Amino acid sequence: MNALRSSIVLLLALFATSVIGQTAGVAERRYTLPDHGQFVLQVPRGWRDELRQPPNRLPPTIVFGPASGKPFQILMTTLWPATKGRAPQSPAQLRASVERAAQAVKSQAVEKELPVVEFNGRSGPGFYFSATDPAPKPGEYRFMTQGIIRVGGLSVTFTILTNAGQASVVKQALAALESAVQDGG
Repeated sequence: MNALRSSIVLLLALFATSVIGQTAGVAERRYTLPDHGQFVLQVPRGWRDELRQPPNRLPPTIVFGPASGKPFQILMTTLWPATKGRAPQSPAQLRASVERAAQAVKSQAVEKELPVVEFNGRSGPGFYFSATDPAPKPGEYRFMTQGIIRVGGLSVTFTILTNAGQASVVKQALAALESAVQDGG
């Protein structure tokens, strides 16, 4: 009985350490959007970011990569309705956009089918698919996960580019997207 109790205490301690490590390993990042408040998400502390803001108050793209280690690239573009007062894309419209993107990529992917996966963020639904490049050129990535998620009144498109052994980067990127909110706007 004491061995069972000790095992349970050890498992709880390991779980608590894991949860604390996961929350300690992320930081809030805020990006100001022209006339649309801020895009806020929790990302791993070891990720560097670059905000690519086109002229004329167009939506920015945020690019994440590693501060060090094996390269990867995550691109997130925040989109808003073209006219004020217009509703953001519906879940059906979001899914249809991702399905079209998957169809466009399918002929170049290893996979014969690219199923669309639904996931939920703090303020809306999201959809994505994953594909494998059969022969990436030097400097290119073998794996791509691409999709869109609603964040408040925004639609956030994303592309996650990785190589072998980087499945955790995809999980972390999806978790960051799930954490995202639109503050103000």
